[in-house]
Amino acid sequence: MFWSVVFLLLIVLLFFVFRPEDKGQPHDDYFSHLSSKLPASVTGLPHIMVDLERVNHNLLQVREHIGDTTNIRVVAKSLPCPQLLRYILDQLGSNRLMVFHQPFLTQMLSQFPGCDFLLGKPFPIHLLESFYEQLQPAHRERIKQIQWLIDKQSRLEQYLLFARQNRLKLRVSIELNIGLHRGGVASPEQLAAMLSLIRANRDHLELSGFMGYESHIAKAPLASMRINARLRAQEIYDEYVALLRTDFLDLYGSNLCFNCAGSKTYQLYPMENRGAINDISIGSAFVQPMSFDLPTLKHHQPALFISTPVLKKQEGLTIPYIERFTRLLSWFNYNFRQTFFINGGWWKASPLSPQGLTNSTLYGRSTNQEMLTSSDSTQLFEDELVFLRPHQSERVMLQFGKLLVIRNQQLQDTWETFDLTY
Repeated sequence: MFWSVVFLLLIVLLFFVFRPEDKGQPHDDYFSHLSSKLPASVTGLPHIMVDLERVNHNLLQVREHIGDTTNIRVVAKSLPCPQLLRYILDQLGSNRLMVFHQPFLTQMLSQFPGCDFLLGKPFPIHLLESFYEQLQPAHRERIKQIQWLIDKQSRLEQYLLFARQNRLKLRVSIELNIGLHRGGVASPEQLAAMLSLIRANRDHLELSGFMGYESHIAKAPLASMRINARLRAQEIYDEYVALLRTDFLDLYGSNLCFNCAGSKTYQLYPMENRGAINDISIGSAFVQPMSFDLPTLKHHQPALFISTPVLKKQEGLTIPYIERFTRLLSWFNYNFRQTFFINGGWWKASPLSPQGLTNSTLYGRSTNQEMLTSSDSTQLFEDELVFLRPHQSERVMLQFGKLLVIRNQQLQDTWETFDLTY
């Protein structure tokens, strides 16, 4: 009898110890107000939206750290919306863009006539050829505004042949391997050979600068490791610039672009300690998607959200074939007391508001009617909105085709995204 009571008490104790706590909360003031102010024309469908007030906050963070924001190169792939790019460029006073995709570059040459474009990755020679063929004759002169990224000698030779065949002079930026190990020049000998080829072919090639990317730094687990990795990356970069100035002074000039950093690492480059680097890339940090929640961006605010309505609401959790088990599970776990099916789903995003909504691994994912579960505390009902936070901005924004512009928690405008059709 005694041991039976002990066993029963132990079961009760374990029940309360391991029973998950209620994680649900209703919309906070921000999302509650936003929900109430969005017009009915947008509340029935999934949309992606950007809050310009939060973008302005992130611009302020960048300005306080960078100082002269005209040196910032805005990364177009991370903000694939022409009007958003133009807004950020205007706020920064910059005319510098980094481009990764040929369709973007083709559109941007006409949309941003006064900008300087640096490619963020090398274009295969066949892509360069097709890009040039597709250019309208009136825009071919603007090819001088493009810095073509070159990662190795053989690609430089291909570009040289193309330039000769088309009677062009191409501006080329040499990619440096400063620790990421994703291609680029990895030794002084490799750099010297490429610079020699440029020097010998000045009618068709012009050195526009260097580009070194180091996103690996932000992933270091300790702050000391991040600082040391950043210093080592800058040391390598400065050594290559010193080689250029010493052995190829005729190719050196004050107008050269020495690009480095990114959203995850820009704050590791204080104004007084950047060495030769004079061009800083930033993109995602202006809208702060979820995968950029890092110590280096702790003062930035999320500014990009997905909204979608609840189509159906059900009490408890019921999953085919395991109905009895899931009913027991919803009784045990407060967070399975409500089931919702939203319009759309399976975006690269996580539920944000109301708090406590989660995807169901048992039920599976859906791009049509995604299942979410929560406790009763979310106080969410059919036809009301769920807000999700994208993990990244670039691909997710393009999925929607247009961007709702929010100011003062109200819809102000709608901006089209880029066309990614190849």
